Amino acid sequence: MSSVIEATVKALVEFESELDKAKAEAAEAKRRATKDAADWAEAAKASAISKAQEIGARRVADAKAEAESEAERIRQKGASDLKAFESSISRHRSKAADLVASRLLGETA
Repeated sequence: MSSVIEATVKALVEFESELDKAKAEAAEAKRRATKDAADWAEAAKASAISKAQEIGARRVADAKAEAESEAERIRQKGASDLKAFESSISRHRSKAADLVASRLLGETA
């Protein structure tokens, strides 16, 4: 009977040893899974940030191009308006000079 008890105790000790190994492996698997999840989350975060920066840079470039185009249109309109204004001044200067000359000469218009 003592050999049966010894065999049972030996089996229980081996079972406990296997159970401890299984617990250790489960803990290691949990640690690896947690690390893998953290690594995946970090990679996803970096990817999202990169994509957001690309989108932001593209929007800034588009806005800059649009602003430059608008500025060029405004500059061209300003140049056109200035040319028309200078032409008007030139026409009126001649009329003004003629009026002044006729007044100085005593002529009435």
